Amino acid sequence: MAGTLFTLQAVARHMIEAGIRGRIIDMASQAGRRGEPLVAVYCASKAAVISLTQSAGLNLIRHGINVNAIASGVVDGEHWDGVDAVFARHEGKAPGQKKAEVGAAVPYGRMGRAEELTGMAVSLAFSEAGYIVAQTRNVDGGNWMG
Repeated sequence: MAGTLFTLQAVARHMIEAGIRGRIIDMASQAGRRGEPLVAVYCASKAAVISLTQSAGLNLIRHGINVNAIASGVVDGEHWDGVDAVFARHEGKAPGQKKAEVGAAVPYGRMGRAEELTGMAVSLAFSEAGYIVAQTRNVDGGNWMG
């Protein structure tokens, strides 16, 4: 969370001083919208990103800086090997079992892929729909509706 905060502050400060109007997109997670077992600190840090996005968005829009965030769902990748190992150890599951369960639990039927987040990022960054302010948009295969 500290990295997100300090980066946002530095970028916003530069944009204001240079008179740059534009967009800042934070990366949150569906985990920031609800608690989950074994990952309390991760959930809390992502909830903080969502709150930071709201506060920064409401503050910076007067400078023409639009701040929004993307809350991704579970995204497959190399990091899931480590995540799966932690859950296997704490839940007594076979390697790969937690990953399969998590993917099957997503309404879309599988985990997301990193490239599937790009459409939302491009939309928030380049669309003329600048009326979306201080929001966190879900890209999660239907896993969270709120």
